[in-house]
Amino acid sequence: MSKVFFYLVLTLVGLKVCAALFTNFSLYGDEAQYWLWSQNLDLGYFSKPPLLAWFLSGHIDLFGDSFFSLKMFPLLVYFLIFFAVYKLCLQLYMSKNSSIICSFSFLLIPAANVSSFLISTDLLLLLFWVLSMTKLLEIRENGSVINFFLLGIFLGLAFLAKYAAVYFLLSYLILIFADKKTFVSIKDRSLKWVIVALTIVLVLLPNIYWNINNGWVTFSHTSDNANLKNLNFNFVEPLKFLLSQIFMVGPVLFLSFFYMFKYFRLDFENKFLLIFSLPIIIIVLTEAFLVRANANWAAPALISLFVLFFRLIIEKKQSLIIINFATNYTIAVFLFMSILISSNNKMFDRIRGVDSFVKEVLKTAGDKDLVVSDRMIFSNISYEIRGRPNNIYMPYKDFEIITNHFQMSSPLSQTQQSDFYLIGNHDDIKYLLKENQARLLREFDVPFDSGELRFYEVVFK
Repeated sequence: MSKVFFYLVLTLVGLKVCAALFTNFSLYGDEAQYWLWSQNLDLGYFSKPPLLAWFLSGHIDLFGDSFFSLKMFPLLVYFLIFFAVYKLCLQLYMSKNSSIICSFSFLLIPAANVSSFLISTDLLLLLFWVLSMTKLLEIRENGSVINFFLLGIFLGLAFLAKYAAVYFLLSYLILIFADKKTFVSIKDRSLKWVIVALTIVLVLLPNIYWNINNGWVTFSHTSDNANLKNLNFNFVEPLKFLLSQIFMVGPVLFLSFFYMFKYFRLDFENKFLLIFSLPIIIIVLTEAFLVRANANWAAPALISLFVLFFRLIIEKKQSLIIINFATNYTIAVFLFMSILISSNNKMFDRIRGVDSFVKEVLKTAGDKDLVVSDRMIFSNISYEIRGRPNNIYMPYKDFEIITNHFQMSSPLSQTQQSDFYLIGNHDDIKYLLKENQARLLREFDVPFDSGELRFYEVVFK
């Protein structure tokens, strides 16, 4: 069965490559933003830590920054995640054959299929999260210094990928009280755990230094995402979140687990997987009830849930694993065929039409400077005009609250005197000191933005 899975996954990878090569779609706004960060390397950024930008910069140095090259980056990372999941399964005492099938099956879940085509901070978080889980299991059996040191490295890199890695520490704290052997290892190897803590701090030191120099802006943004000041109790958001998690992990696998639940036993391995999934799901579900929650906020939990479900089903009814694989494979083929043919389906609106919009703007703007008010559009345009002489700025008045990284890195100065073209609203540039006149040239109704984009010519008197 593992050989059949291998060839099917290889065929799907070929389809992904063709989709990236021949589609007319553009980068998603966040992807363009990460590309832009990779062109301006720093120790931190407004909304995220810097690891993705560092890795992406290395990838671009080797393979360039074409659309195709950038779309190969997540595929390469998932190649590493595949081996990390395989190693985790072995550490959970699954057979070699079952571990291989589990790893291939993981690549086919809807969450992995979507994620493997998008540049996101979740990519590196998942990689180093799985490596940290594996190393934690190794430490439980083998307390060598090198294992503790590597755990510190992996966890530090997970934090540098995304601050959601803090969930790992919470899950480990629960594991200490839930598993006697883990608790004993803390008591007996306290000095080695100091090595882990020091290593994590050492890895995080560059980003800590950046945050100190920038008023801890990234942590402020992360706390603002929780937005608990604007409570809005509701049951719709939690339901949407739960349904999204079921779909992302694979509806057949989810239903199969409950069908086979009578065979479930709470051994250490299953307890470990539950501890590294359920607390995260509960926290994000609570936030969805209080305010809101995005489907990917619980991304690390899906790995543990998937392995937990798979571990039970592969032992008792392998036919369900095949049905699950076939279902997810069909969804994946539909997704990447749709991308390949540049489908008009509404779910692709956010990545359709950016390049044609930029061409229309440049017909008028030529080589003059552009000022863009929206973060996503700023990123998309920056990518599309790479290599051109146009400078691009974002409106920002000194000492106001910063809402995105480009207000820090590319602010439009209050003393601006050169004419430019504005994509946004005239009110966005009212803070400029020198008198100017803005003439509305056109309104664009584009699929990648929820409203009409206003295009102005701004001339100084």
